[in-house]
Amino acid sequence: MGDQGLDRKRRYGRLLDRVQVNAPYRQLVDKYLELFLRYGINPEIGFDALALETASQEAMAEMARLMEEQGRTVTFHGPFMDLATGGLDERIREVTVWRLQRTMELVPVFRPQSVVFHAGYDERRYHAHRAEWLSGSVATWEPLIQQAEEMGVVIHLENVYEQTPEMILALIEEMDSEHLGFCLDMGHMNVFGEVALSEWLDALGPHLKEVHLHDNNGDSDSHGPIGSGTAPFEELFQYLHDQEKRPVITLEPHEEATLWASLENLEKLWPWQEETTRRF
Repeated sequence: MGDQGLDRKRRYGRLLDRVQVNAPYRQLVDKYLELFLRYGINPEIGFDALALETASQEAMAEMARLMEEQGRTVTFHGPFMDLATGGLDERIREVTVWRLQRTMELVPVFRPQSVVFHAGYDERRYHAHRAEWLSGSVATWEPLIQQAEEMGVVIHLENVYEQTPEMILALIEEMDSEHLGFCLDMGHMNVFGEVALSEWLDALGPHLKEVHLHDNNGDSDSHGPIGSGTAPFEELFQYLHDQEKRPVITLEPHEEATLWASLENLEKLWPWQEETTRRF
């Protein structure tokens, strides 16, 4: 492993055991699997359309076996490119549901702790069709929530282009299922959101089940290390501490160097005193 690798494993091993790290399935197979196994990293495996189309059941079963042997916790991130979960075109929504259901079919293989999907509301596209978007979204999520209930897994809806928490809250309240929660993406909120973090937490805090951690300066979705931009992480972790919440914590680096820089800063922010010496 080398001296640097041993130092990192000693320093971050305990923290890595308590978080997920996002990696697209194809990159995990082609580039990062050895890194994840070497450092004991818990993956949030991202499945895009190509992975769902081309990856063999045997290859996926082998990856799942390796993760289980290593005692790793797995979470999923479903496909999102070109999909319209609340689209007004019923045929487009049919394809969307088909893609998302294919992701759910992999749940028995990997037995993930949770499955993240994008909620998919964009005010610029649907501002004049909010009711139709909500109705279409309910039709999309109903069969998926039923699958989640049958499989014993929880779906977490993530914010991306949502400017406020309003429509995600409306959808979660409409669905009213213990198998549906909210995934707060801090980087997306920082660049695309138009209200303060406190408004997101006031509205969706009761449904908060997962957080995605990456940073930016509010001008592009750059997925920088925690602490390199302007996302209010201290406020987030203070809230989690004060409310005694322990959601799934997922790092979303786009390169290895970003992972180590994020862990260095996350170590300083970690609010759960039984796991570190951090005190507020």
